[in-house]
Amino acid sequence: MRGLAALRTLGAIGLLLAWGSTAVTAQTPETATPLPSGDDLNGGSNPERFLFFGGFDIWRFGYTGYAGLQWAPNTLYSDGFILSVFTSDGTERYDAATTQYRTTIFRASVLPGWRFSRGKLEVKVFAGLDFERDDFATIPFSTPSYANHFGARTAFDLWWEASPTTMMSAAASMTTIANGYSARTATGLRALDACWIGPEISTSADRFSRQYRIGAHITGLKTAAFEWSFAAGFVQDSLHRSGAYGRISVLTRR
Repeated sequence: MRGLAALRTLGAIGLLLAWGSTAVTAQTPETATPLPSGDDLNGGSNPERFLFFGGFDIWRFGYTGYAGLQWAPNTLYSDGFILSVFTSDGTERYDAATTQYRTTIFRASVLPGWRFSRGKLEVKVFAGLDFERDDFATIPFSTPSYANHFGARTAFDLWWEASPTTMMSAAASMTTIANGYSARTATGLRALDACWIGPEISTSADRFSRQYRIGAHITGLKTAAFEWSFAAGFVQDSLHRSGAYGRISVLTRR
């Protein structure tokens, strides 16, 4: 099950990279920020309606891969309707004295939403359907079991450039499945006119545990049609586990 989760994750990210590599000539922001400037707001002759993203998150006791897209009927930079589709697949383990418990968690959501903006402030709000599948196993080997859950999810994303050299981002999500939630906020300074660098904090909870993180991020580093983000820091959870975490993500627009 662990290998299958990793293969699904790598496959989704590989598809994202292959698709994005054909979009090098598409109209993209002039700087490494989620918000374009100047004439990029109108999308030029090739208005960008799709944002594809994917990434990988790892720490000592588990890993998660994720991928998704956002679609807007006009352009990504126009206020109004926007649709978000998201999937993630990961494995978490808990080590007891004589037994290792392993849980593979697949999540998917389809969230219609709305984009609001004013100047360099962008806010997106979403609400829609949520799904989660949990596969349980123990080592030494036992017969795996699973459970499917359906619910509703709400979410919001915020990006604000208070000045040409400062940014703040925030994101939060809540689901009716086990009253799960996640929240992250980050600030940053423009570095060499190439990316944003700064601190981040986040928290999340599901039916298994609560987690708290503090670290640093590099956001919006551009290579051709792609924008890369990296993060690393310290994580601790409600099961008294702790250690380092790392995250890498990539997005492209077309």
